[in-house]
Order: sequence, then C-alpha cells, then structure tokens
Amino acid sequence: MSTSFPSADIVHRLHHLLEAGQQEAVRHDHSILVSLTVEIPPVEPAMLFGRGPIHERILWEQPSRKFAIVAFGAATRLNGHGKERFSQITVGWRALVSRTFGDSTPSCPLSAPISLSGFAFDPTCQSDPGWEEYPDALLVVPHLLFISYQGSSWLAVNALVTPACDRQTIIDGVISTLRALSLEDPAARGDEQAERIMVQYGETQSTRWKKAIVSITNEIEHGTLEKLVLARQVTAHASRSIDSGSVIHRLRNGYGHCTVFAFASTRSCFVGATPERLVRLEGTTVQTDCLAGSTRRGTTPDEDRMLGETLLANHKERREHALVRGALHEALTPFCARLTVPDTPSLLRMPNVQHLYTPLEGVLKEAGDIFGLVERLHPTPATGGLPRETARSLLRAYEDFERGWYAGPVGWVDGRGGGEFVVAIRSALLRGRDARLYAGCGIVSGSDPDREYQESCLKLRPMLWALNGKVM
Repeated sequence: MSTSFPSADIVHRLHHLLEAGQQEAVRHDHSILVSLTVEIPPVEPAMLFGRGPIHERILWEQPSRKFAIVAFGAATRLNGHGKERFSQITVGWRALVSRTFGDSTPSCPLSAPISLSGFAFDPTCQSDPGWEEYPDALLVVPHLLFISYQGSSWLAVNALVTPACDRQTIIDGVISTLRALSLEDPAARGDEQAERIMVQYGETQSTRWKKAIVSITNEIEHGTLEKLVLARQVTAHASRSIDSGSVIHRLRNGYGHCTVFAFASTRSCFVGATPERLVRLEGTTVQTDCLAGSTRRGTTPDEDRMLGETLLANHKERREHALVRGALHEALTPFCARLTVPDTPSLLRMPNVQHLYTPLEGVLKEAGDIFGLVERLHPTPATGGLPRETARSLLRAYEDFERGWYAGPVGWVDGRGGGEFVVAIRSALLRGRDARLYAGCGIVSGSDPDREYQESCLKLRPMLWALNGKVM
C-alpha cells in the first residue's frame, strides 16, 4: 500500500455516504450500516494481518484460488448463545443487511456487506477461560476489510451510523488506521522461533487416549453408536510470545491448498489450515466435502502411490468414509432439487497426510440461508460421530478438555447470501507464549488404538511445523 493511502477520492466518497446514511438513520430513527467498497492497488492480505494497531483481526485465505480476506476491527458484531445460536445469527444478519446503505464498485467479487463468523463446536461446553474471547457464535462486520482475488484488490469500509453520531470522528478513525497499515513495514517472517517451542505430549495423556478408544470401540460393538471422533489437545510453550503472523506465513506457504484462517483478539489468536469445506453457497448451488479416512504420505513416489491404493482398498477406512458421505447426503437431500455424489471416493493428498475424499454438489429448491445449512451440517460425522446426539454426549465424557472453536464452522457471508464455511481442524489456539494444538481421529468398529494415535500425530504436524518451522 502506498504511503499516501487513503486517497482523497475514498475520503470524499466516504464523507457523502456517511452523510446519506445518517439522513436515513434520522428518517427511520434507527442505526444504519453504511458500506463503501472501492478498488485499490493490489495488496497482500496476509502481510497486512501482521500490521497495524488493531487487536481484532481476521484472516481468511485460499492461496490456491488466489482469494483472501483480511479484516480489522468491528463496525458491529453479533453474538449467539446456546442451541439457538444459528437462528439468532441468521435473524441478526438479515436485519443488518436490510439496514445497509452502500456504495460499491461493480468489479468486487463479493457483495456488501461482508461479514466473518465463527461458531463453537459444542455450545454447551464453553466454560474454559482460554476460549473466553470466542463465544458460542460470533459474526463480525469489520470496520476495514481488504479483499484480494486473482491479483486485484478492494477495500470495504463499514460503519454503523446513528442519528446522533459524529461523522468526522468516523472518517478520522478510518484515515488513521489506513495510514498505520500503509506506513508500517511488514514484520520479518522467518524461522526465528525454531527450536524455542517445547511440546508436551505426556505419556499419561497418550495412554488415557488409547484406553478411551478401547472403550469407544466396545460401545460400537454393543450398538450404542456407529462412529465417534475422539480429539486430542497438545500443549506447546515458547520462550517468548508466539507471533501469529509467522505462523500464518508458514501455513500459507506449506499448505496452500487448504483454507488458512485466523481470528485474533486482544489476548489470543485461533489459527489453522483446514482441508475440509463444510459448505459453500453461490446462488442456489451448494457444495460440501466428505473427508474421512486417512493415511500418511510416502517417502518415495512408489511408496506414496502404494499407501494411497491401500487406503482406497481398506474396508475399515471406506466404511468410515461411507458413514460421513451418507450423513451429508441425508442432510442436504430435503433441500436440493438435484444432488450429485460420486459413487467412489478419490484421494486428497496433503503434504503430510492423504485422505479419502468425496465432493457433493447440489442445486437448492429455493434460495437458501447459509447459516441454516451450517446448522444442518454441523457437526458432520467427520468431526463428531453417529448418531449425532449420542456422539455429542459421549464426547463430553471421553474428552478431558473443551474444544472451543476447534472443529467448529468458520467462514464468511456476503450481502447476496453467498459464502463459505470450513471446519476448523488442523488448528491451534495461541495465547501469549502458549499454544493448544488439536487433532481428532474417527473411531469405528475395528479401530486400533496405536494406529489411531499415530494418525493423530500426523494431523498435528501442520501446526507443529507452523509453530516451530520444523516437523517434530
């Protein structure tokens, strides 16, 4: 970004939009969300994330698609609580959209207003103070939002205007923040923290986790449930505060075919690189992914191919995959006029692991609500289990920690109702010098505790590498 940013044209357009928005607020006697979107010279959102004076920052990036969003501050935010959190966010978002007064450039691929959201995995388990900045449901309309797609960039400025607000104060705040982002040099991104982070695996923890798998497989054999995804929490400690910008830099370089996300607040940052899409909605086209069944990558092309072929032929892994695929199909069928599901899975190869993968794509019978689809699909059997409510109850008994936002939905939605949510796996909660890393494995009939433990270690590798700059 140029040191002369923001331009006089942006300030001029913002001034007139705020004036018109305030007149609308006076006319209707309620607040109005104003949103200005302009095309700007190309920016690098991930670099911007590490700059500036604002603690509340959100990054969403799909490097392979050359698509990224980075957000600063909040023009307004919505919270949801308990079992009604999805419907609460839906109602609040619709009200915001209906009260939006916008000025947008037609070239922008997203329609104003644009919000980013995150949801806890289980709203009945939210008492851990480590997750205190991450409510059951959160929707943020950012104060400043940068969008980058295929080499072009846009800036969205949002503000909640009331009949009595001071427009000049809003403009001064925008100018001040943009200048701070323009002038500050990118933080150095390297491996300066390598070998300074200690990870606590704990023999007791691994033994307890494996014993839990034995108990879960017994429950499965007795018909209590079909599948349960048991997660682990691993703690890491650094010699100094962990730099989320460095973590993001490594994730986007090493896992560019994943969705890289980060939700930063005053004291913590939830960050990850997930391969799993929960739902994408564009018009009436809906897409979701079935990702279940895993093995490691080979050290040679021949070994890699052999491991993939073995995974495709493995009865236990195929059965686990079929459970997830069937549940996704069942969840979407009532809403779709057409739903396409491949008969057999393919392989999705990541740098450290390969998965059985089946994409599902449908056409909705009528215009859909993305938050309603998220509620319908979450949690999938790839992160919870089957039957859903039985699995949820058993997870509370078998896991000795709270998942918080781990394995919950995180994503974005725009003013046309389009958006995308992913499953927040391959993730960590950073807080000062500490990090909590998470990984889960699907337990079905025939699961072997030692093999599942090794698989969980594979799934921890992306975040370990992102923290340390090396595989541990």
